Amino acid sequence: MAMDGPKALREGVIQGPMATSSKQSAAFAMLCLIWGSTWLAIRIGLEGAPAFLSASLRFAVASIVLVPLAVVFRSKWPQNRTEWALVGFVGIVLFTADYGLIYWGENHGVLSGLSAILFATFPLQTALVANAFLKAERFTIQKMLGIGVGFGGVVLIFRSQLGTAGLGQVAPMLSIVLAATCAAFATVAVKRWGHDTEPISFNAAAMAVGAAGLATVSLITREPWGIPTWPQGLGAILYLALAGSVVTFVAWQWLLKEMPATSLSYIALIIPIVAVLLGAGLGNETFDLIDLAGAGIVLLGIYVSTSRRAAALARTAMGLAGADPDPADPPARKT
Repeated sequence: MAMDGPKALREGVIQGPMATSSKQSAAFAMLCLIWGSTWLAIRIGLEGAPAFLSASLRFAVASIVLVPLAVVFRSKWPQNRTEWALVGFVGIVLFTADYGLIYWGENHGVLSGLSAILFATFPLQTALVANAFLKAERFTIQKMLGIGVGFGGVVLIFRSQLGTAGLGQVAPMLSIVLAATCAAFATVAVKRWGHDTEPISFNAAAMAVGAAGLATVSLITREPWGIPTWPQGLGAILYLALAGSVVTFVAWQWLLKEMPATSLSYIALIIPIVAVLLGAGLGNETFDLIDLAGAGIVLLGIYVSTSRRAAALARTAMGLAGADPDPADPPARKT
C-alpha cells in the first residue's frame, strides 16, 4: 500500500508506486556524492577541533535536528527491547567506534586517499558478516570476484599514496580497517533486526548514544574542550552533521530495507571516485587517464558482483548452465 504525507516521511521514503528502482538509484547516488565529500570535510574539521570532540559534536547536532523531525513526522520510536538494544549497539559500534576510529586515524596522519583504500575493505567485510547472519545473502564466488576487482580499482586510483605510510602509521591505518569492520557489523545488525524501526527516530536515538560515547572518549583522552574555530571546526561539524549525517543516514537506513546489505556497502567503492573528482574540481588535485581507468574498474567490479547476467555467464563458463540459479543476491526472505 502506498504511503503519503507524514507517514511516508517518517518511514524515510515514499513507498508504493513511487518507490521504484530509480528512487533507489537516486538515493544511492546522493549517498555517494555526500559521503564522497566527508573524508575531506573531516580533515578540514580536525584543523579546528580535537578528533573525538569533533565527532561527538557532529552527532550531537545531528541528533538534536532529528528529534524534532521525529515529532513533526510522528516517527515511531523503538518499541521493544530488541529495537532499543539495536539502538545501543549501533550507537556504540557505528557512531562511537567506527567514527571514532576514522577521526583518530585521519588525525594521526593517514591521508584521505589511503583512508579510502583501507575503508574500501568494507564491502568484503560486510559480505562475510552478512553471510553469517543473513540467510538471504550468501557469500558467493561472484561477490568475491566483483569486490576484489572493485578494490583493485580503488588501489589504482590512489596508487601514489601507497608508499607514503611508514611504520609509525600502522596503528592509524589499522584503525581505519577496524572502522570498516564496525560499520559492517552495524549494517548487518540493522538489516536483520531493524526492519520495523523508522529511520528518523532510530537515528536520532542512536546518534545521541554515539555523541555521548565519543564525548566520554574525548574526556578520557583529555582532549581540550572549547568552541571549535570558524570556519574549519564549526563549518565542518555543521556540514557533517546536517548533510553527512541527518540526510545520509535516514536515506541509508531506508535503502538498507530495500537492498541487500552487501550491495549497499558498494558505496565504499564509489566514494573514493567522488572524492578524487571533487579534489580535481575544487582543489589542485589531478585526475588522469589511469585514475579514469581505476574508476572504470571499480564500476566493473560492482557490475560483476551484482549482475545476474554476469552470474549466468560465469555458470556457463564453469559448465554449470543446467544447475539451479545461485544469484549474487537471491530474493530476500525473512531472517
